[in-house]
Amino acid sequence: MKAHVEIQIRLNLNKGQTLHDVLRQFTRKTKGWKFPEKESKDYQNHIGAAGGYLICDAVKGIERALVAIATAKSKLANNFYVANIVPRDCSQLTIDQYNAIGSAFARNFGSWCRRNAGKGRVHSSNPIKTLADIIPAEKCRGFFERYLRCSIWDSPVLPTHPSDIQRLDVFICALFRYGADVRSDEIERFLIADQKWKPEDAAWVKTRIDAGLDVLKVNRRF
Repeated sequence: MKAHVEIQIRLNLNKGQTLHDVLRQFTRKTKGWKFPEKESKDYQNHIGAAGGYLICDAVKGIERALVAIATAKSKLANNFYVANIVPRDCSQLTIDQYNAIGSAFARNFGSWCRRNAGKGRVHSSNPIKTLADIIPAEKCRGFFERYLRCSIWDSPVLPTHPSDIQRLDVFICALFRYGADVRSDEIERFLIADQKWKPEDAAWVKTRIDAGLDVLKVNRRF
């Protein structure tokens, strides 16, 4: 399944350096990238944490775009991630265009970090995700694979057989019990792209997972 690349950044900020200092230095030494200082300050104020923009302005073979960088959700010091990539000359980027820009940034910025006394590290996820990438927890993935093997989604009426729903519910309970980090929207896209399910069937599974997890959270506090 094609997926948007996820880019994590770990910077070595010394002597009061900020993210903006690093981005400014990067663009001074790297062709095709610009640092819009005012817009970056506005963005940082808006999100209430360290953040900034880079403009992919003249990188050969890819669209002009704005790369938004923000403090990582984990709030670990000096950890950042690419929060979004926004086109400059069109209304929307395809997933391939988005990934080309993200990969160019990860490659250029990572190379610059290595050349400059270990300024930091950049990690980019695989743009092609397997079920193991989507559901990393092996036990949970086994429950979902069991559901896939038994489920028959060719009925004009949803849902299908009760035992299918029960197997899906077992998977949902496993996600909750083991605290698995899984995104239901990725499961939905996997079912459509890799398993060739009808979009409405995949959407039903996503809704069932989201609702099930919500109910289990309430039950724990009841």
